[in-house]
Amino acid sequence: MFAIEQIPEYLVHFLVWPTFFMLALALFRIRIKNYVVPIVVSTCILAPTAAILQHSELLFLITVIQPLVFLICLIVVFNFKFFHSLIMASLAYIYNIFVEFSYNLVVVQFNYEDFLRISQDEYIMQGLFMSFINGLTVYIFTKTRWGFTFISPGMTKLRSEATTVQNKLYLSASIFIIFLSMNGFFIYLWAEMFLAVLSATSLILAIVLHYSYKRESLD
Repeated sequence: MFAIEQIPEYLVHFLVWPTFFMLALALFRIRIKNYVVPIVVSTCILAPTAAILQHSELLFLITVIQPLVFLICLIVVFNFKFFHSLIMASLAYIYNIFVEFSYNLVVVQFNYEDFLRISQDEYIMQGLFMSFINGLTVYIFTKTRWGFTFISPGMTKLRSEATTVQNKLYLSASIFIIFLSMNGFFIYLWAEMFLAVLSATSLILAIVLHYSYKRESLD
């Protein structure tokens, strides 16, 4: 059962997953600002997916389903080739696994039993730390222009300046309206309804943004 105390654990997914995609792009010197909408769309898909797995009896599948959904997002939403998406997803996950394990080992001072416990329970601090490290890594790679260059962006057309501005305004308005509505609506909800409602809202927002983005890209 989903309790109100677990809401911060759920919301931290919306902070972590964007940095995963930003890292995957930065590792290959791909301009992140060209993929703002795909990042938001993919986050709205992965965040509820990860939260549902985390608080369900399918927790043992999280190491399989999460990378698979991440890979599918790179292929379908970002429009990268399968082999390129596989490389990007693998590098991003390997890096974050190393970061997470290093953080947990340092926190528990290399105690194995405490390491197992914190790996399963301390989602919030792990998420915040991984988001910070990912963001810092993206900043360093962007400023120093490090990274691989053999993966080309999936976009085939450059959008005009007017379309870019329109897309940003639409994205900002959509996010503001949807989260403002949720905040007011959740006041009247039981804690058990939080996961289901926010997950459904995230997926709906992802679908709307994805198809609006594809339509504008083809104009």
